[in-house]
Amino acid sequence: MNKKEVDNHRYIVQSRLEESAISQASQGSDIKQLTITSASQGSDIKHIMETIDKVEILVKEQNGRVRSMEGVISGIKAIGAMISVMFSTLFAYLFTRS
Repeated sequence: MNKKEVDNHRYIVQSRLEESAISQASQGSDIKQLTITSASQGSDIKHIMETIDKVEILVKEQNGRVRSMEGVISGIKAIGAMISVMFSTLFAYLFTRS
């Protein structure tokens, strides 16, 4: 392999590793660490920043959907709690009456 092929291979491996690391980043601190690491390695920073921005947007969208679903679930739990209190009160009244 000549120098051009070796450099091309290194670039491909590095880009695949960056893509893998970005896909496995679970929180904002992980993403910021990827930015610092990538900047220190001197790779294509513009491409990395665009990818990180896309990941951040996707995470924010997912958090919004999760937040709305948690609200719905808590509403269902509240309704269930109220129904159980009403039935408990009714049964307690019926059993203490006799």
